[in-house]
Amino acid sequence: MTDSKLIMKNTGFMAVRMLLSMAVSLYTSRVVLQQLGVTDFGIFTVIGGLAIIMSFFTSALSAAIQRYMSVELAVSKGKGMQGVFSACWACVLVMAGIFILFAEVVGLWFLDTVVNIPPDRMDVAGIVFQLSLVIVVIEMLRVPYNAMILAYEYMDFFAYNSILEVALKLITAIMLSLTAGNKIIIYMFLLIGVAALINLAYVVYCRRKISGVRFSLRANHRQAVSIGKFAGWNVITSISDIAYQQGSGLILNIFFGVGFNSSMGIANQVKSAVVSFTRSVQSAANPQIIKIFSAGEQNDFEMLFMRISRISFYLTMFLGIPVLLNARYVLSLWLTVIPPAGVEFVQLMIIFCVIDSLVGPLWVTMQATGKIASYQIVVSTIWLLCLPLTYIIYKLGMPSYSLFWVMIFIDASLIIVRLWFTSRFCRIRISAYLRGVALPVLAVSVAGIIVPALCVFLIENPLVCLLVSGAIWCLTFPASIWALGLTDAEHNAIKDFVKKKIKL
Repeated sequence: MTDSKLIMKNTGFMAVRMLLSMAVSLYTSRVVLQQLGVTDFGIFTVIGGLAIIMSFFTSALSAAIQRYMSVELAVSKGKGMQGVFSACWACVLVMAGIFILFAEVVGLWFLDTVVNIPPDRMDVAGIVFQLSLVIVVIEMLRVPYNAMILAYEYMDFFAYNSILEVALKLITAIMLSLTAGNKIIIYMFLLIGVAALINLAYVVYCRRKISGVRFSLRANHRQAVSIGKFAGWNVITSISDIAYQQGSGLILNIFFGVGFNSSMGIANQVKSAVVSFTRSVQSAANPQIIKIFSAGEQNDFEMLFMRISRISFYLTMFLGIPVLLNARYVLSLWLTVIPPAGVEFVQLMIIFCVIDSLVGPLWVTMQATGKIASYQIVVSTIWLLCLPLTYIIYKLGMPSYSLFWVMIFIDASLIIVRLWFTSRFCRIRISAYLRGVALPVLAVSVAGIIVPALCVFLIENPLVCLLVSGAIWCLTFPASIWALGLTDAEHNAIKDFVKKKIKL
């Protein structure tokens, strides 16, 4: 049965986690830049980026392990969790070995032949690269504990632990001002220490909170192979995402130059800000979706899936539309100089984010089934079509921001494909999805945006337009959700919640 209160509480914890991480990370980046200097900070950014790109193993493995642990909790109430945990450890160690081999071969080749680093800093870059790999491996060893905490839905730990992590990273950045010598190498060793301390916090918390589950390599071979295969199919999606991110940037650079890559960087930062709260909601709901499906509670499963889909869409719309309508003025406040086509990049990226908000619940329902091989192959292949299509439209002389038209078209098409898979494997009725998700979000979007959009055309002063359109949006959009976007049960639940709060 769906635990709505637990989802709401966990959403709050995940949102707090995100806000703290974002705020402190922005300040920490500024301090690190001041201490390292432009050249070494650039090396740190590039090398760290390479390590993150190659750590797609981690995200794929984490999703697989969390799925198996959530299923175990739903089926046996955790009685077999020790076996799953041991199998997960076997998979993590194998994946870590593969990652190190891959990184040492491909990563070093990329560093030596592709990345543009001043010759006098190449030795330092090599050391930074190796230390970055150490950090990635430490974080890979955290995956079984991370997945187990998510499966048990102890989201409060993530909020508290994030406070600890960002505080430690801020302290390490400040400590650079007290050190002498090669600061970038010192900083990397300090970050390794932070990663190790965070791992220790995970281990201690799991040992105290979850009894009977301990580190062990006595794994069931068949179970370990099953988890490994599942993670392997998830790797396909990670690879396609990375290939698109790097490939689209390269194609954009070939046709329009580095200035337009700056516009893409700004658009990606806006994307991260807009979708952060949506991801908090989805992360809080994912374990419940998997558990309810595994328990065979089809009605509750379908209801929760529809609800999270709508909430994700509404939240992304609520945060993104004011920026979309006032993009030029918002960017002028944020940036000294708006990069070329920056306004169009940001506006189209927000439209993409709104459509893409419907993807998360569809993805996790397929994860719940465990039957993801054909799904991952089809979805990843279709997504990679963005690259040749982008190249073709640029060859035809289309503007730089037209790559977002391709992204939006492919992403919308993939929702249809994903929905077909969920109808086949999860018994989600397409007609029910159209009634329960597609029609409500469409009606809410049209009804809510009309008046704020008119303000943009009627008000000439950009500051006044931002304030007025934003205020009207904050009134019309929630009103549209209440009138057109909620079920009767959700209306009653909200009324009961408000009545209880009033009584208190």
